[in-house]
Amino acid sequence: MQLAFVLQQKNVDLDPGRVRAALAKVWDEPIALVEGSAEGEALSFSVGATDTLTLMQVSAPIPDGEAEAMAGYSISSLGTDWQIAAHEAHLVATLQEEDNGTSVRRLLRFTRLLAGVIEGVDSVLGIYWGEAHATHDPDFFRDMAMADDLLPVHLWNGVSIAANDEHVSLLSLGMKQLGQPNLKLTGPRAEGNELVGYFFNLLEYAAKRGAAVADGETVGRSAEETLVVRHEPSPVAEDEMVWCVDLPA
Repeated sequence: MQLAFVLQQKNVDLDPGRVRAALAKVWDEPIALVEGSAEGEALSFSVGATDTLTLMQVSAPIPDGEAEAMAGYSISSLGTDWQIAAHEAHLVATLQEEDNGTSVRRLLRFTRLLAGVIEGVDSVLGIYWGEAHATHDPDFFRDMAMADDLLPVHLWNGVSIAANDEHVSLLSLGMKQLGQPNLKLTGPRAEGNELVGYFFNLLEYAAKRGAAVADGETVGRSAEETLVVRHEPSPVAEDEMVWCVDLPA
């Protein structure tokens, strides 16, 4: 099951026809309202032949400021003035699915459907994706979800940043969804913008190849560059390993 929370400024009535039409625009499988679902608090849609997307309305915020705290790990908040506003309600979005393709396709499917929810529902303030450890700006989420030229690994991963005067390290937080270790990329602080771009290039590379990048393998930003990958314990979870890449000064 896939799970995310759609944060809302206030509780609003859902229009089943509008939501279904928005979902149909973002995914190419048949979308239909589940008979009788509009009569209760949950709105459910069949997706293709076997799966079900459900939106459960909750007239309360996510407790303890959890969703707001996760906004700081979204790349949509890096170098921008976006901050998640206080929300008074939310939708619990779940996708019940049978074995339906690779992990990448399943995540992409749910991501696109959430983009449809953003379009089909009023008062959306953010998308809190727990397995990514991040809350994303809804406009950023929609744009990244619908981009045809990249995988939205930016949405599937929050980013933890550690820095000193000379270096900065970026740590992904969501690659377990793909059955892979997270990535720690370290480089010169002066090259911060390039570092962020390469960080997501590496995550997309790992996602597309469908297997973890092994200790001792090499990666690089060009055909000439050879950066040796090493595995080490995660700086935030002692029982997990991360794959590490260091950029030269």
